[in-house]
Amino acid sequence: MRLILKEYLETLKEKDELDFLICNLYESKGYILDSLPKTGNRQYGVDIQLHNEEELLLFVVKQGNINRKVWDGNVNSVRQSIGEIRDVAFPMMTSKELERKIRIIVATNGVLDETVKINWNGFVEQNKKWGETNISIEFFNIDCFVKEIEQDFFNEYIFDSDLRSLLRKALYFIDNDDDYNTIYYETIIDNLLNQIPDTIHNRKAEKLWMTSYMISQMIADYAGNAGHTKLAIMVTEYLIIRYWDIIREKGWFEKTEAVSRLVDINKRYEYWNNIYVNNIRKFVDGTAIIPFYNIIENRVLFYEMLGYLSAYANYLHDVNSVKLKEVTNIMVELINQYPGYFYYAPYDNSISTIIMLIRVLADQKRYSDIKTIMDVQLGTMCSYYRIFHKYPAPSDTYKEALEIESGESNLKYETSAFLGYYLLLIAELNNEDLYNTVYNYLNNDLKSVCKCAWFLKKEEEEYLYHKNAMFLSGEGVDIPVMDTFERFKERIGIITERYRDDIFSFQEYSFPSLEMIICRYYSYIPKVNYKDDSV
Repeated sequence: MRLILKEYLETLKEKDELDFLICNLYESKGYILDSLPKTGNRQYGVDIQLHNEEELLLFVVKQGNINRKVWDGNVNSVRQSIGEIRDVAFPMMTSKELERKIRIIVATNGVLDETVKINWNGFVEQNKKWGETNISIEFFNIDCFVKEIEQDFFNEYIFDSDLRSLLRKALYFIDNDDDYNTIYYETIIDNLLNQIPDTIHNRKAEKLWMTSYMISQMIADYAGNAGHTKLAIMVTEYLIIRYWDIIREKGWFEKTEAVSRLVDINKRYEYWNNIYVNNIRKFVDGTAIIPFYNIIENRVLFYEMLGYLSAYANYLHDVNSVKLKEVTNIMVELINQYPGYFYYAPYDNSISTIIMLIRVLADQKRYSDIKTIMDVQLGTMCSYYRIFHKYPAPSDTYKEALEIESGESNLKYETSAFLGYYLLLIAELNNEDLYNTVYNYLNNDLKSVCKCAWFLKKEEEEYLYHKNAMFLSGEGVDIPVMDTFERFKERIGIITERYRDDIFSFQEYSFPSLEMIICRYYSYIPKVNYKDDSV
């Protein structure tokens, strides 16, 4: 986090950014602001003046490193500014001001070059007294900024005033992570990224990116320290999704800077997910068990855990094969230890997690695991419906799932994406035995239930990066149940052929796992397609 903060501070310019940050930092420590000179006014060397009862602070603010030119190269140099304070500002001070300890602070978001240090040290030594008054001349570099901000846990005043209200709310409500409103950090990130200009080699673009990066990870760090790692993952996911959308809109896929920024945030995605994996591992190694609340709540909790793990595992497929195997084994072991929570899914949309999980297993050619999962899960669903008339809640709400479980639901089971996508999985993975096993159930017991799937067209990709894409775009398709597996596969082939050429930017530009990050974040359902259908 310290490195992220440092990168952000390096983007700040001297006027209206570094100077305002200094004012806010010191006002929060109890100092009173005397002056913040405006451009064009006589400053007499002083950029900022603050005081408290004991001290008078006179800041000389510079951007970047203090090299020989900045130290003593022109009328605006550091040495000239301090000289003007001594010759003009100091003689004009009141007796009250002279009673305080006078500290002259050269503040910069850079460092003091080695070539200047001897000159600096000599100058400070020669200026310890002006007449009978003791003078302290200090250097406040970027590491001092970082330390000051860290001491107050990333003080919100490093950001512009119009972001502060949302940031306060984003941080304040973190302890309530079960009801956390993502609108606070989403609005901040959207407002910043939407201002990015079309030219990537632009100071404004860099500043807006770094601000959004910094704020997202401030919130993530706060959440992580409070023990809410899921929120840390969520805010990081959202920045990845929205920044990719910016890259897509502006055609920056070949731009080194854009890729570099994406790599930076992806590393934070790995960081938070690795913490989450370590937290979940305790349910596998026996050091903890999932506490029992009620059967529905536990199923929801289980699928939530599996959703984070399976999205991350898909990401790891392209970046870390060793970690991928570790996460995959944790997921499989979780299912083995808590089969009752897994095999009867709580929500219709739980099929999203199942698809992500099966894609991870398919990429590692763990087809026996896939077959077991599909056979047992769909068989369990058949039994639950036939015996208890229970099924995954179509509206994906806890209330509806609880009513179905308790037999109090009056809703008619009419539409199921769960079954529609399961049929696509059966066709894609060529699982004829399972199809024949559940044919009567699907064709008779659930004949009146529309088994549907959602397909997004390439020209509608922009919707994918925002909420409600499944309502605002794409096509819903009824997946048919045919009397033979051969006819079934033939019909599925006709349906999927219509969407074969709908390739999205993350597939074209080597970030296929972004689909899983998007689907986990927005609760969308990913495509059912694999490199190998040899099952």
